[in-house]
Amino acid sequence: MSKTRQSGWIVAGMLLALGGLLAMARAADDPKTEAAKATAEPGTKGHGKMVFVLATGLEDLQTVNMAIRHAGMAKKSGFLDDSVLLVYGRGVQAFARDITAKPPLVSVAIKEAKEAGARIIVCGEALKRFDISREKLEPGVDEVVPNSIVTLAELVSKGYQIIKY
Repeated sequence: MSKTRQSGWIVAGMLLALGGLLAMARAADDPKTEAAKATAEPGTKGHGKMVFVLATGLEDLQTVNMAIRHAGMAKKSGFLDDSVLLVYGRGVQAFARDITAKPPLVSVAIKEAKEAGARIIVCGEALKRFDISREKLEPGVDEVVPNSIVTLAELVSKGYQIIKY
């Protein structure tokens, strides 16, 4: 192929790509497009499921609080069919009522996440490792599972998207 002909194809391809980018930019700025996004019906087919995985403990209080709140906010948004907070490792300490190092704002965040409709699942293996009995867990824990990794694999197999903290 001659250099001139090859250059012509390259220029044509670049113009086509540029035109596509401009069309996408116009669509993104179109108020009708924004209105359509804002009026999506919560809970309809095609809405997602998320699992927020909390493995860090009270040594990173900001992350613990953020994971709990994000699980609640995601469910409250109305765009998800299900929002799960899966807690394992040192994260289980944030859900024990008798840990004195835990500030009250963690319990408040748990309560708010539950009120928003998030499900809270805690790892039984981690509870054993940290010697926390089920009876000493914060109200709002929906389920204690034998192994959180097996539960995570199950949720992923059901289409849940993972957010890890």
